[in-house]
Amino acid sequence: MRILFDISHPAHLNFFKNAIRKIHSLGEHQLYITCLRRGRLPNIVLSELEGFNITCIGKHRGNIFSIIFEANLLKFFQLLIFTKKRKIDFGISVGSFTLGAAMKLRNKPNIQFDDDPESSQNLFFERITSDEIHIPPILDENSKFVVFNALKEWAYLSPSYFIPNIEALKIYNLKPYEYLFIREVSSGSLNYIDQGSFTIASFANKLDESQIVLLSLEDKSKKDLYPDKWILLEEPVLDIHSLIYYSKCVISSGDSMAREGSVLGRPSIYCGRREMKVNDIMKNRKLFFHLKPFEVPIFIMNLDKLCIVFPDQKEYRASLNDEWDDVTVHILNSINRIANL
Repeated sequence: MRILFDISHPAHLNFFKNAIRKIHSLGEHQLYITCLRRGRLPNIVLSELEGFNITCIGKHRGNIFSIIFEANLLKFFQLLIFTKKRKIDFGISVGSFTLGAAMKLRNKPNIQFDDDPESSQNLFFERITSDEIHIPPILDENSKFVVFNALKEWAYLSPSYFIPNIEALKIYNLKPYEYLFIREVSSGSLNYIDQGSFTIASFANKLDESQIVLLSLEDKSKKDLYPDKWILLEEPVLDIHSLIYYSKCVISSGDSMAREGSVLGRPSIYCGRREMKVNDIMKNRKLFFHLKPFEVPIFIMNLDKLCIVFPDQKEYRASLNDEWDDVTVHILNSINRIANL
């Protein structure tokens, strides 16, 4: 079977990479990967999946016209041509109804993963273009979906696939649990278009100047808005999840990296505007905090003084591993089930 994975965000790459490598190692299917031209995403994909058949399709320039036309409408026609030329039998993506529509027109199966199905616009297109929609246990009407019992971040951050490497800290001369890991996403996407740019920049100078900070900044052209002392990361970052694992706290204006921090056992702050039911899974475990931007400096200042007992990191992750599904196995089983129909 010729299988196509469509990747339009770094989180999608992380979600699929272990399944892609496993399928490749078994040699049972022929794999193709399409990648959206979005910032440094192509470089990250080429770095993580060296040697794979990767084609860049579509473009995301961070403005409304590019999102609607280049990253969706034009990409759909390009995918339609690509899947026909390569005779793709099966498509798999994260909320990519462009691939879904292309496969649907060719009467070929495709499945989509989504952890934000309460977004009615995306869900409408996913329903009419996909054969199956796979989600975490976050909606009441789960009978309409295929449910996996975990966050999608668990596909690559469970102890089965991720072992932290303290050596990653040496590059930046860091000590474990003595620095903040901060992620600032760009507002140039439909998910964050109403959030405004540089949420963290609005309070960056209110954080303690003596605090060591690693900054993952999506729009590098705005680096002057942040303190000079902050350590700016350049993508692709070597072992970024070890840097998150050993941080004191994660602060992110995007939801994905805040959830990554929380499943890695670190207190994590999401200071964006989006309300997502998937975040409640980690909120209830007392390691995910959805704060308004002006509240963040106070929280960080009092982090060591707060009357919050954070769980032991290793024990916490072991308990998640006992409770949650292996999401990569779920992906592989879903592919094999459809391949055998």
